[in-house]
Amino acid sequence: MSRVQVALCGLGRIGQVHLRHLLANPRIRLLGVVDVDELALKKVKEETGIEVFTSLEEVLSKFTIQGVIVCTPTATHASYIKTALAKKAHVFCEKPVSLDIKEVDECYEIAKLQNVHLLCGFQRRSDPNFARLHDQVTKHKAIGNVQIIKTTSRDHPVPAVSFLKLSGGFFHDCASHDLDIVRWIAGENPIEVFTYASTFRTEIKELNDVDTAVILLKFASGILASIDLSRKAVYGYDQRIEVHGDGGMIKAENTKKHTVHLYTDNGELSAPGPWSFQDRYPVAYAEELDHFVDIIEGKAQPKITHDDVKKVTIIANAVEESFKTGKPVRFLWD
Repeated sequence: MSRVQVALCGLGRIGQVHLRHLLANPRIRLLGVVDVDELALKKVKEETGIEVFTSLEEVLSKFTIQGVIVCTPTATHASYIKTALAKKAHVFCEKPVSLDIKEVDECYEIAKLQNVHLLCGFQRRSDPNFARLHDQVTKHKAIGNVQIIKTTSRDHPVPAVSFLKLSGGFFHDCASHDLDIVRWIAGENPIEVFTYASTFRTEIKELNDVDTAVILLKFASGILASIDLSRKAVYGYDQRIEVHGDGGMIKAENTKKHTVHLYTDNGELSAPGPWSFQDRYPVAYAEELDHFVDIIEGKAQPKITHDDVKKVTIIANAVEESFKTGKPVRFLWD
C-alpha cells in the first residue's frame, strides 16, 4: 500500500499529539518535522529517526510532500499555509487559520487556485460521541425541533504561560471549538452574541486575557445557546454537550477510562474522567488525520469548509468585542 508523504510543522502541545498519530498511522509516511527549537528537533530525531528541519522550505525542497500539518503558534499559521500551498501541498492546519478574516479568505483562495485543499482542525467534530449526538439531532430529528444548546468546556491542566502568550487569546483558543460545535448542531449562524468573562488567575490577568466566560447566542430560528468556559477544572478535562428540543433532550457526557462502579460502606468509587485534551480526544485526532489522507487521495471533501472557518472566526471576534464593550453584537450575514 502506498503511503501519503507528509511533513509536520510545530512540536508544541498539539504538535506532539499529532506526531504520535502520524507515526502510528499506516497510511502516512512522515518525511520531515519542522520547528525552530533545535533541542526539540534533536529529541525527535533521536527517538524516531525522522529527519528534522528548521524551515518548511527545506523539507519541501528535499522531498515530494503531498500534505503539510501545521501546529505552530497561531500568528505563524498563515505563513506556513502559504508556503505549503505554493508547492501544491494539501494543508491540515490547527485552528485558527488566522485571526484576520481577509487572511483566512486569502489562504483558501490560494488553495483553490493551486487545486489543493486546506483543512482546519476542529477535532471535536471527529469525536464519535459528539458526531453521534449531531447526527441524532440533525439527521434523525431524535429530539424534534431544537430549542436550547448548551456546551461546557473546562480545561485541565492550565496551559503554560509560554503557550498562552502565543495562543491567540481565550476566545480564539478555547471558545472557537464550542462556537463551531454550536453552529454545527444548530445548522445556522447566530444573529446575536453576548459575552460575560472574568479572570481569576494572576498569570492570565497579567497577559490581559480572561480565563472564565459564559457566551450567549441567539439564532433566527429561535434557538438559544450557552457556552461556559474555564481554563481550569480541578477534577480533570471537562467537555460536555446538551441539546433540548420539543421532542426530548440528548447529551454527550465526558468519557471514562472504564465503566466499573464500586459500592462499599465508604460510598461509590468510579473511574475518573480524562485528565487533558490528549486523553479526551485520541480517537478524534486519529480520525482527523485519516480524513486528511482521504482528502489528499481524492476520496473526500473537507468536512470543515472555508465558510465554516470564516464564520467561526467572525463569531469569535464578535464574542471578544462583546466582552470588551459590554454590549451584545448583532450579525449581518450575506
